[in-house]
Amino acid sequence: MARMRSTGLGKLEVHARIENLRLDQDLVILEMKAVTPVKWHIRAGLQPEDRLSLLKLVLKLNFRLLRFLVNWNPTKGNHPEPAEF
Repeated sequence: MARMRSTGLGKLEVHARIENLRLDQDLVILEMKAVTPVKWHIRAGLQPEDRLSLLKLVLKLNFRLLRFLVNWNPTKGNHPEPAEF
């Protein structure tokens, strides 16, 4: 479950499920379905010029991200709130 915030929603946190990742011409489209507190269909498109920035961010987080991705049995319940989230 993805957790998102928007400045337009104040401190409200939106929870969404990632539904699809697909290529559409020169865009990579990430599709999500928000489930609480609203029911929205959210699409984010990554343009070709975003690819290098995304790759740099993934490589910068490599070890912490790798630990997160391979943890197939996460603890349930309250997750710590990131400092900048």
